[in-house]
Amino acid sequence: MSKPDLTPINLGSVAKGAALELFEKAVADVVRNIADTDTEATAEREITIKFKFRPEGDRRGVEVVTTAATKLAGAMKHKSRAYVGKDTAGGAHLFLEDPRQDTLFDLPQQESRVLDFKERSS
Repeated sequence: MSKPDLTPINLGSVAKGAALELFEKAVADVVRNIADTDTEATAEREITIKFKFRPEGDRRGVEVVTTAATKLAGAMKHKSRAYVGKDTAGGAHLFLEDPRQDTLFDLPQQESRVLDFKERSS
């Protein structure tokens, strides 16, 4: 009767290759995040692969739990300005333009550029 293969575990064999699969998925997430133009281009991204070893009471067996986590760049900040104003009932609202500011000039009315293609009776 032959003995089973007693090769020590390695990164590729632990959990039947789960660590490598988790790494590949994490790298894909990082690359997708780098390619996303809504994220900061030069922000650092991080992959953490963690192995937890939980020995059994007799110290002969060990449960190995493998996890992977990524830290990706968040969406870029977009700043804008808004103004607080109140309606006649006292309710507060945000406006894109200062409601206290008087209009100095009326905006020119734009001429309609829609062409009428209806047939006219002659």
